This record gives sequence, C-alpha cells and structure tokens, in this order.
Amino acid sequence: MIQLFHVSKWYQKDVPALQDTNLHVPKGDFVFITGPSGAGKSTLLKLIFADERPTSGQVLVHGRNIARLPAAKIPVLRREIGVVFQDFKLLPNRNVFENVALALEVLGIPRRDIGRRVWLMLKRLGIHHKMRANPLTLSGGEQQRVAIARALVNEPLILIADEPTGSLDAEASRRIMEIFTDVNARGTTVVVATHNLEMVHSLGKRMIQLEGGRILRGGTTP
Repeated sequence: MIQLFHVSKWYQKDVPALQDTNLHVPKGDFVFITGPSGAGKSTLLKLIFADERPTSGQVLVHGRNIARLPAAKIPVLRREIGVVFQDFKLLPNRNVFENVALALEVLGIPRRDIGRRVWLMLKRLGIHHKMRANPLTLSGGEQQRVAIARALVNEPLILIADEPTGSLDAEASRRIMEIFTDVNARGTTVVVATHNLEMVHSLGKRMIQLEGGRILRGGTTP
C-alpha cells in the first residue's frame, strides 16, 4: 500500500529532512510514527499524500509513484487518502457541517447522502451539536474532531494523521484512537505521527521510530 525506497528529502543544502529512508506499510496495517521534533515525521506524511516530492528515491502509494505522478493526477490520489493536519486546515468561511461535507462534494456524492453521512460522522465524534458553528469559534479539541470527521467521512483507503490527539485530553484521545482502530478493522490503512508514546504502547500497534531523518526501527514489517 505504501512503500518508500531510498527516499531522501532536502529543504536546505545542509539540513536533510529524510535520509535514505526505506519503508513498507502493507494494506490494512496500523502504524505509529514516533520521534522528537524535527525527526522527519511530518515530512514523511507529506510525501505519502503528495504534498511534497522526494529529492531522491521512490514513494509508491497504492501503486502510484509519487515522484512521477502528474500534477493533474494528485487530486485523484488524495481522494483515497484522509488527512488530519496538525493545524486542522479548516475553512473559516464554512461552518462545521460544510467543512466536513466538502470531502464528499468533490466526489460527486448526492446531496441527500452527504447530509446523512456528515451528520452520522459528526455524531460519532461527539461534535454534531456544533455543526452550524463557525470552526473558529470552537475550542482546539473541537476543531480537531471536526478535522478528523472530514478525514474519515469519505471512508478513505488510507488515513494519515499528524498529532491527531495533540489538542485533546486523555479521555478524548482514547475515543479518537478507538475510532481509528475501528476504521482500521474495516480495512483502512492507518498511519499516525505522534509524540504520545504512552498511547502508542497502550495500543500495541507497530511503531516506526524516526530520528534525524532516519528510521531507527520498524521500517519493514516484522
């Protein structure tokens, strides 16, 4: 499902974000990416959903080579990937319902189905009572749940999350991980970047450890 072959990414001449990285995430896997700030976690996620191109090496996602993917084909790839960004990226000119619905509108889903699916996802995440609110009026934790709802509502093949519980308390974090686990059990490949090692160890999922742009452990399947 996700494969990296000798991938390096350089933003500055003397500062590599990733160095000679090899990674294999099979379809249906659930993996955590851990490591200190600056280890390369966010860069790795950006390469997977084609927000960045590798400086060298190959990134294959669902059979597509990101390095060679024409710009016109990137939106097609992203329709198969749900992304939870660290800074949410909610649209301030749309309310909560509209932010989540947008992920289905781009797929051409009928309006009646959009309404049902969005409401059910917001209810599942405990934020349905705020569906007409402007996202900027919500707390950080509420905005995070809206971002997660938007990532999951189109039932993606791959879910990528960058610090998805960073703005949530312990109980809310546990609920989010339960939802991610349930989504994974239904066949979605889940990749989560996090600093929360306690959460990682409690779930017993595969862990990929990054440091200094290199994978120290977990890059290949056991």
